[in-house]
Amino acid sequence: MKLNLSVFKMILLAFLFPAVMLIGPLKGIAQKNRVYDLVKDFKARPDDKTDNYAAFKMAAETISKAGGGTLNIPRGRYYIAAYKGMRAPGNPAVYDISFMNCKNLELIGNQSVIRVNGNFSRDRDYQLGGLPYHYAYKNTVCPIRLVNCKRVTIRDITLYGEVDKMRRQEGVVEGENYGIYIDDEKAGDTSRQIVLNNVTAHHFAADGILIKSNGGDILINRCRAYNNARQGLSIVKGINISCIQSSFDSTGFTGAYGWHMPGAGIDVENEFGAGKLKDVLIRNCAMRGNKGFQLVTTLPSENVRVDSCFISDVTAGYSDAMNGVGLYSLRSTLSNCILFAGIQVDLADQGYKGPEVQVIKNNLIYSGNRFIVSSDFSRPVNITDNILVMLPKPLLDVYSPYIQNPNCRFNRNIIVLHADRVKKEANQVTALVQNAKEAVDDIWLMNGYDIPLSKQSSVFYVPAFNGTPVVKNNFFQRAGVMERINIPEKNLLSVSQVSQLLSNKLFTAYKQTAYDPQMLREAEWVRTIGRKFTEAGK
Repeated sequence: MKLNLSVFKMILLAFLFPAVMLIGPLKGIAQKNRVYDLVKDFKARPDDKTDNYAAFKMAAETISKAGGGTLNIPRGRYYIAAYKGMRAPGNPAVYDISFMNCKNLELIGNQSVIRVNGNFSRDRDYQLGGLPYHYAYKNTVCPIRLVNCKRVTIRDITLYGEVDKMRRQEGVVEGENYGIYIDDEKAGDTSRQIVLNNVTAHHFAADGILIKSNGGDILINRCRAYNNARQGLSIVKGINISCIQSSFDSTGFTGAYGWHMPGAGIDVENEFGAGKLKDVLIRNCAMRGNKGFQLVTTLPSENVRVDSCFISDVTAGYSDAMNGVGLYSLRSTLSNCILFAGIQVDLADQGYKGPEVQVIKNNLIYSGNRFIVSSDFSRPVNITDNILVMLPKPLLDVYSPYIQNPNCRFNRNIIVLHADRVKKEANQVTALVQNAKEAVDDIWLMNGYDIPLSKQSSVFYVPAFNGTPVVKNNFFQRAGVMERINIPEKNLLSVSQVSQLLSNKLFTAYKQTAYDPQMLREAEWVRTIGRKFTEAGK
């Protein structure tokens, strides 16, 4: 069968959207730009020791005055010795490298490195009224700041903030120390149609990348942020922002400097009111080993979709959910992800009881802690079709999962406890789905590869369903203890059925370090077999 060429193009465009929609128009525009060369036109020296602050500043001012252009940065290592707050005699004020009011701007890095001076101490210089902490005048120069810029592409460059050489006095909070800063400070500023492609930002004293846009249509593609002190990526304002094929790791691990809260890999945090931050897509990304949340989205943010990502906390699955994913934004979805981390659905300061439903579905979640925490703040959430696999040597004093939410539907999940979790006391409650809206068609099993079949009858998994009005068609493996426990509409799977499910690789794949689509395909096969068993057993 031949595929019509026009149909193929439409399919291709649909598959790549929004990347095509954002990147496509920029190619033709970039060809019309005047091209500037950082070395030839602005006398920069890529020797990793000359102070190139004046060259970068002049380049930004020249291109901003022209209203746009292309800046070619020849391959090399560029050092910026100047930093904000310098007090050398006769030294003029030092500012960020700011591109302002540009239309059609392209920065081509050619795999270059820009290193900004961080070898100083951030001291307790001033306070704001009524606040207990202190600010420092000294901050690193932001090497790329965009203000009211449209149709921008920045590609193939590494930005190094030297926080690993920095010190700070106790009580000094973060300053404006960013690798890339989209900064629409004034109401009339509107930055939009911005592409960051193959950009790395590491070791900044605040965020690797910060997006504060009055516009939107921003794409972050194949980028990386690591070892920054506050965030890998912060998105605080903007509409239609996509982050794909990128990684964010080791936030908060900077050396002697320390870190700043919240220490997340990605922070989607609406700071400017309803409607100011919405339609965020995070797809095929990795968030690993960050000191705070791996990913956190706040309540005023809207429509955040997290899909096909790999997420691992600092302990590779044994930390609590506050080091995992905090999904608090409205109308948001976490799907098709592999997590070695917990998920926090609600918090007191992120409480929501309206009609919008959070969705957590089709994920593969490994944890030696609580898997998912949804407490009694009553946030509407559907937790469906996930596979929860307990890690060896888990915490023994927690419930896994922990559900006590009257607006939670906990349906069609497969939960597999590890034998290390079972305590000696008979009828030990190991999971909570209390006071939830419903718990239907779930499968509760014990991963007991190291337990002889003759002794598996003493292995059990007892969830507490009290207070949940709809509890039906929950399935357990056939074992002496489970046969005696009173659970509404309890069903038992045979030894052969359980063995068929648990024989799959994913149930002992405890050491994953990257997203593996094969694991998700296997998970879907397990769900399909599980549904066949449960339908036949009803």
